[in-house]
Amino acid sequence: MLKPALRDKRTAAPTNWQDVAHGTWLKSRVEQVLAPHIERLYGYHFAAVGPLSAHLSIPKSAIKHCFTLAEGHGKHVNVCAESTQLPFAEASLDAILLACELEFAQDPHQVLREVSHSLIADGKLIYVGFNPFAWHQVQQLWPRQVNQFPWCGRSFTRSRVLDWLALLNFEVCETHYFAPSFLQQRWQWPERLATKAHQWLPQLASCYFIVARKREYPLTLLPERSKRKRVQPNLQTVPLANQTQLKE
Repeated sequence: MLKPALRDKRTAAPTNWQDVAHGTWLKSRVEQVLAPHIERLYGYHFAAVGPLSAHLSIPKSAIKHCFTLAEGHGKHVNVCAESTQLPFAEASLDAILLACELEFAQDPHQVLREVSHSLIADGKLIYVGFNPFAWHQVQQLWPRQVNQFPWCGRSFTRSRVLDWLALLNFEVCETHYFAPSFLQQRWQWPERLATKAHQWLPQLASCYFIVARKREYPLTLLPERSKRKRVQPNLQTVPLANQTQLKE
């Protein structure tokens, strides 16, 4: 958690929600939470970046051109590219969806820089991330769970991602924790416990989402100030101390 965000080696990422523990249920929760925010988007171009984003059912919105981008090929992918090298011109997208993409990226900072470069001024970023303090992190105590998703990835705290967005001049519109769960299907009582505890400890939910707006502050040109002439004081009018007049 305290390690640098840049990885030395590339980590495998899940290709769909079925690769993630309790993925079908988690996918439905993400779609339910993001639906009202996606419906309020407007503009011309909306990109869902990453394999998990590509498999989400995006509701109807005012943006007609909605497409998906991921590294792999498939019926859910419209553009094949890496999230660290988005093939878009500067300020060409109105909104971008990132669902659990930073956790498996080799350079999360570069992903956010590409997102900032592609968004227009006042463009929207919708980000979903795994919570490193969630209930399901307990399963890391079992050795066989270490190599499974999402535990094999790097989860970043919400405050850390908010700091990264602030450095890129993003204004946070809304953020919440959601989907309290141990991400397991064998026993039901842990799931009921996590759901009840969510009322008092929402910070232990499995995921969080952030809706942020890219802000650009234009430079205001100031008119050239007129050069003021420096007035030299008239030394003859300044009274002198102990001044005496000589009389003839």
